Amino acid sequence: MLDSQSAAFAERVWEYASRLGNNAPKVADEMMETAFPLTCSQARQEGALRMLRTGIITEVKRILRHRDDGLTQADFAEVCEAFAPIVKKLRSKSYFVESAEEYVGIPALIAEPDLLDDARRFMRRKGIECLGEANRLDALFIAVTARSGDAVPMISHPTMTQSEGVH
Repeated sequence: MLDSQSAAFAERVWEYASRLGNNAPKVADEMMETAFPLTCSQARQEGALRMLRTGIITEVKRILRHRDDGLTQADFAEVCEAFAPIVKKLRSKSYFVESAEEYVGIPALIAEPDLLDDARRFMRRKGIECLGEANRLDALFIAVTARSGDAVPMISHPTMTQSEGVH
């Protein structure tokens, strides 16, 4: 897409999100046929509509996460000066809240601790899932490289005790 088309698409995403909430699949499903009628028609004929939908959802998520509303993380911290050091370290302007099924901005999370609790629990669960998958990949790597007769390295995360690492 050209920059002007990207900007128009992002604007349309925010229009739909204002009615449907910051739920990327809902927004994508509602807007993809009107935003890309020829592409959807062609993708349907070629059996690729699901793949197109997945790509559109990915782009909608990106737009919803990175809304440029003129505020910086430092501005968010001004909600309460006591939160400034923490907020400045955050890597995103919004986080997924599972109970709301949408991304919620930091000021709203600060204002509603129940949403903040949901967002942090969701993020932690995802992190634990990623570490578990990394451990399984470590085990696979060791199994694959052990066949070559090399010494088997100890792979672990800095927060793991020695016994939790993969040998």
